[in-house]
Amino acid sequence: MNKEDILEKSRKENKNKDMAELEVIYQASNIAGRVGMLVCCIIAILEVIFIGRPNFSTWAIYFSILATLMLVKYIKLRRRHELWITVLYSACFVAFFIAYILKLTGVINL
Repeated sequence: MNKEDILEKSRKENKNKDMAELEVIYQASNIAGRVGMLVCCIIAILEVIFIGRPNFSTWAIYFSILATLMLVKYIKLRRRHELWITVLYSACFVAFFIAYILKLTGVINL
């Protein structure tokens, strides 16, 4: 088997993406997720400071990101504690999402 055969086989296995590209995509996704969570926190804190009310929608987004991250981690690694953290983050997401809907509909007034 020559070098070209090995490279061709590797391309087929990796769907024409080389390992360096996959690593860059992974790192970019990781950084983007962290920046998104940071922006959610900053927006929520600024709303409390300037408006005096919490913004449930940004917290719902924040916890949905965390829950998804932990769910994928649990699926890939099968660690029991990641499942419990996923459940916790999902419960926080659901609570903030319900609070957001109730605020939108006028049932609660914060």
